[in-house]
Amino acid sequence: MNNNVNINTRNNRKCVTDEHGTVYELDRKLGEGGQGKVYSVKNGRYAIKILQQANQSQREGLRRQIKLVRQLDLKGLNIARPIALLKEPRLGYVMELLTGMEPLSNLIPTPLQFREIDSLVEWYLQGGGLGRRLRLLAKCAEIFSKLHAKGLVYGDPSPNNIFISSSNNSEEVWLIDSDNLRSEDSAIASRLRTTPYAAPEIELGVSGANTLTDAHAFAVIAFKTLSFVHPLMGDLVENGEPEMINQAVQGKLPWVDAPNDDRNRSSFGFPRDMVLSPRLQRLCAKTFGEGLTNPSVRPSVNQWVETLHSAADYILHCQDCESPFYATNKLCSWCNTPRSSFIQLAISQWEPQYGAMLPILQAIALQVNQPRELTRRITRGWVEYQQNHACIRLEAKQEATGILISVQSLDGQSYWLTSDGREKLEVEFGDRPKRFPIDPQRFGSWFLHFGALDRPHRVAKFNLVKGGVS
Repeated sequence: MNNNVNINTRNNRKCVTDEHGTVYELDRKLGEGGQGKVYSVKNGRYAIKILQQANQSQREGLRRQIKLVRQLDLKGLNIARPIALLKEPRLGYVMELLTGMEPLSNLIPTPLQFREIDSLVEWYLQGGGLGRRLRLLAKCAEIFSKLHAKGLVYGDPSPNNIFISSSNNSEEVWLIDSDNLRSEDSAIASRLRTTPYAAPEIELGVSGANTLTDAHAFAVIAFKTLSFVHPLMGDLVENGEPEMINQAVQGKLPWVDAPNDDRNRSSFGFPRDMVLSPRLQRLCAKTFGEGLTNPSVRPSVNQWVETLHSAADYILHCQDCESPFYATNKLCSWCNTPRSSFIQLAISQWEPQYGAMLPILQAIALQVNQPRELTRRITRGWVEYQQNHACIRLEAKQEATGILISVQSLDGQSYWLTSDGREKLEVEFGDRPKRFPIDPQRFGSWFLHFGALDRPHRVAKFNLVKGGVS
């Protein structure tokens, strides 16, 4: 097979033509993998995937696959859809893609960058830091989860076919390479893979792509994006013979954080408690421990969605270096500055018939002068429909008398505030901001109710968490 990708040149412009005769001027290379290369198109919301040159049989296979993908129900999914095949003799297709996107692999240093970067910490933070990585990964997991709910599998997840916003101020995520998509009942025949991310059962040839092989690949991507180390390739693999890589990806070696086997520990990457919440650490242990060779106990992508979002919800920004870190840490993970005071929103389920709250479901960190929006995912729990739709805006201000909280409805609904102190209050609010002080002596605890007071609903309890290291 010829591994070169040929492109027409017109007046020093690189162009390709699709099957309908439309000419596209290529702008820049967005990514490259074993199948080929992906380019952005000048002055348009499209990208071009050009595959390695192939024979007529492979061309017809791609044509059939693109036809199949066009018939799939991808409504509501951020997946770059095929628009047209490229004109022969090239093999590839045109797809939709937002402008200002880049592959997730840009947030993971290459081996060469590892050696040349002066400060990995600064490089990590320049990509948006911990909070942005968590949110991007959560949104990526949402796409996979929704895809699986439709009975479809992606087949070959890797950081090169997950595209993210180039700007740190945006958190858009799209999947490209939609020619990989298969219905789960037909994916057994597909063993297309990117080796460092493929599940052991695919590497061993005992399984085709399915939702759990997608879950393994996503877990590897998440672990590597957050920690800068591959979960299966520790020092034993990095310093060993090439065959050790095969043993690692086939699940024949312990993962880098295996609790009872330190043969494959890694000298690289960030400390796990610096970049992984306790729940994320447990999810990784389950995936790369027992779930590595036993897919039936491997966490699904759906489990990663809420765990990643919850981790991002409990992020603070350092008052000194402004870097994001987990609110569970009393010191900034990046500069050791003591954590500032913040408001914890403890989310529980309210059962009015018992007059009590059930155990805490999740926690959210609210900092002074850093507004936060609560989405349907928080106010109602996991809901596929408009789960990222903003419902309530919160803001904390430091006043002379203490911290003042402002709450405002963003979705046209009415919500309730109650207090359980000496002054017991029940206050309804809507799109006009309502303010209340954090004053335990006078009001006790404040509760933000996401539903009618006489019906079961979620509720947030406001807790003041003091700063410092004591």
